[in-house]
Amino acid sequence: MDLNGAGVFITGGTGGIGAALAAAFASAGAGVVTSDLPGLGADIDLDVTDAAAVASAIAGLDRLDVVVANAGIGVGGLVEDIDRVGWDRSIEVNIRGVVNTVLPAYERLQEQGSGSIVLMASLAGLAGTPLLTPYAMTKSAIVGLAASLRPEAARHGIGVTVVCPGPVETPLLDEPTPTPGGDVRRYLIASAGNPMAPSALADLVLDAVRKDKAKVIPGRAKLLWRLSRFAPNLTDREIAKGMHKELEAAARQG
Repeated sequence: MDLNGAGVFITGGTGGIGAALAAAFASAGAGVVTSDLPGLGADIDLDVTDAAAVASAIAGLDRLDVVVANAGIGVGGLVEDIDRVGWDRSIEVNIRGVVNTVLPAYERLQEQGSGSIVLMASLAGLAGTPLLTPYAMTKSAIVGLAASLRPEAARHGIGVTVVCPGPVETPLLDEPTPTPGGDVRRYLIASAGNPMAPSALADLVLDAVRKDKAKVIPGRAKLLWRLSRFAPNLTDREIAKGMHKELEAAARQG
């Protein structure tokens, strides 16, 4: 895909990754429209959990060639410490919000016979991630959506790419958890390495859209993903070890 002159729509477009994606697509010559919750400075004020509002926003775009379902939230902590509100909100934003975005965009791209859908997932959607269970569950759903939709979409000239990074330097790393002493940043860095810059991830996403790549799994995340596929028992032990280390650190701080 030639991005020069393309129409790009990004949900969650004012956050760390969303803003980096908007800047990268704009630098490539695309016309970018961002959406986000009211008061965050996006081009369109939008809550992705409102299906009718999302459909209306997409229908109102002058041009649509690339849609990036980026809006999402992180909910962490031990399962027994996470209330039902956290679970429900994770599902509403991270799954329903993506479906609300994909369905009207897919219909429009089908009609024109071209385009690209980018789904922002996570390494947590490819490998078990205790202490981030609601988040991992929802990102696993997005990985499944991308893998299943991609061959169907190809029939209409539409590419589907799922993006599964490890930690990225965004405010999500510093979200508080209900588990006393828990620290998402400390836990993820110990497990998956230092956070990558949002701009570096955005460059990889643009390359994937141009080349119609199925997956973007950058850096150490790709190594961990491969390990989980070819040595699942070893991976499970290492994941459990990382969880116990974080719980010990949380206990000392909590």
